Amino acid sequence: MSVVRDLLEAVAVCLPPVARRELTALLTGLDEELRRRTLPDPYARRHAWRGGEWWHFRLYDETSHL
Repeated sequence: MSVVRDLLEAVAVCLPPVARRELTALLTGLDEELRRRTLPDPYARRHAWRGGEWWHFRLYDETSHL
């Protein structure tokens, strides 16, 4: 899941301003849902390979499709 969110963030940066605002607005709603459906990972900071964005520090249920 975090790989997909990373890609969406990278795409948003490359878009023209109007499209970037529209995608960012969409992502805001999706991010709220993602936060609601995941839990903070208490051990995430121990993994140096994880990125710095908040979605890298969440626990995902791999059996469900968000």
